[in-house]
Amino acid sequence: MLARLLLLCLATLPLMASAEIYKWKDKDGVTRYSDVPPPSNIKQESIQGKKVVKPTGQPALAPVAGDITTATSKNKTPDIAKESGAAQDEAARKRAHDAEVQKATDQQKQAELKVKQENCMAAKKNLVIYTTGGRISRINDAGEREYLGEEDLARGKADAQKDVDAYCN
Repeated sequence: MLARLLLLCLATLPLMASAEIYKWKDKDGVTRYSDVPPPSNIKQESIQGKKVVKPTGQPALAPVAGDITTATSKNKTPDIAKESGAAQDEAARKRAHDAEVQKATDQQKQAELKVKQENCMAAKKNLVIYTTGGRISRINDAGEREYLGEEDLARGKADAQKDVDAYCN
């Protein structure tokens, strides 16, 4: 009889010791497992255990900006906490605005740098063409080909050198 009672207790022990295990994906897409429910705005599923707590739709809990025990020990009022929260919100908006301005400035600088590099490459190609020599021609307004003379070659070489100096420094 005692053996049967002991066997029955051992068989029911895992059922009593079962805990609920939650599975969810965090904001980085990493799958997390825990016996503590995730924040309320995250979709979750129960791996084993009793019942799944449904999300309430409220935002996740944010980290506290101070220690509650020091706030209450200094007799701070809730109005001061609201003001500091408003100041933090304003500071966050200012940081976001500054980041947007910085991003726009960086994009503009990148575009200017790209144009400058393209101009530099074109100027170097022109300089190589004029310094190599040979017969260089161009199409005039009438659509006819005309060959450049020594004066035109010298002027073209000087202009190409000025462009290289301007765009490739």
